[in-house]
Amino acid sequence: MRKITLAIAASLLVGAASPAFAVDEPENMIKYRKAVMSAIGGHTGAIAGVVKGEVSFVGHVEAHARGINEMSKLITQLFPTGTDNGAFKDTRALPAIWQDRAKFDAAAQALQDESAKLIEVAQGGDAGAIGAQLQNVGKACGGCHKPFRAEKK
Repeated sequence: MRKITLAIAASLLVGAASPAFAVDEPENMIKYRKAVMSAIGGHTGAIAGVVKGEVSFVGHVEAHARGINEMSKLITQLFPTGTDNGAFKDTRALPAIWQDRAKFDAAAQALQDESAKLIEVAQGGDAGAIGAQLQNVGKACGGCHKPFRAEKK
């Protein structure tokens, strides 16, 4: 009876631990980072709608700017070794991310900086000023996408 109890306990322990082993699998990391990047894109698109005058929710821009800023703080953690497009075809991340990590980190920091400025500008409620700063955020995004993301096929 004791052997059966130990066998059951061991199998429960292994079963409980198994999901933990899959948590940071490269495929899951790639899926997660795509979701974070999509969130940034969603916030950016919402602000663009306000700036273009498609919707009148100027008061929402600060929340979206905060969303971009908070998500931008996660970017450098989302690209661990082994999640490049050499091994996985469902990512456009280029090897340059891992080859020149300092440049990649600096590009991610630029997005943090520009999105923090966007929060400040949004507090003023001036759609023109928001639009100008949104362009700076877009340039920061491009400053990372151009050297570190493969073109869409």
